[in-house]
Amino acid sequence: MIDLGCGSGRLFEALLAGGATRIVGIDGSPPLLARATGRIERHASLRDARARGRIELVHGDVRRVRRPDRFGLAILAGVLSHLDGPEDALRALSAARRLLEPDGTLIVDVLGPGGLPPHDLPLSLDWEQTWDGRRIVRRSRLERRETPEGLRVAYATLTDVVRADGTIARLPASFRLWYPPAAALVALAGEAELAVVAVYGSHDLEALHDDSERCIIVARPKVG
Repeated sequence: MIDLGCGSGRLFEALLAGGATRIVGIDGSPPLLARATGRIERHASLRDARARGRIELVHGDVRRVRRPDRFGLAILAGVLSHLDGPEDALRALSAARRLLEPDGTLIVDVLGPGGLPPHDLPLSLDWEQTWDGRRIVRRSRLERRETPEGLRVAYATLTDVVRADGTIARLPASFRLWYPPAAALVALAGEAELAVVAVYGSHDLEALHDDSERCIIVARPKVG
């Protein structure tokens, strides 16, 4: 199977436990792939799987990835929201479809309607802790914008590292996120020549409704 946008490899153990015989993890962020490598080194089951050639990490763009091999299962978990909207999502879905065997399955997992932020959040304190003699404080701000293609969210964080001598290192970060509704995802899957066979609202395979925390699309390559 192929984990598109694998990040730090948080799904690897569950995928192996679920019966995956081989996992290819692809991500466009070298720091996240480094964290995935660290996760593998810390867990015996993952170390053993990688030593046996059952786990492969690849640096690549999920919108453009091409490989000669094909997979029975592809996963896009928490990925589409980090892309720049419908056009990028269509590229990622099309790339995923090209990687599948003719009878393969693609699973797309994004936040559901019940998990979306209901309103803007002003700059506020997230947490504060002390580490290695330094006080670390993180604040964040969130701004929402409803658009025809879905909810756009601008999310910014500000992390202050206060050293023992009182000097402060300020580390800003910002993200732009896109949360498409289920109907938009189904339509994009169709454009990518994928047939949606199921839509769920949780990892327990509950029906999707207005309070669902997740939106999970199961699709297969169209035939003919």
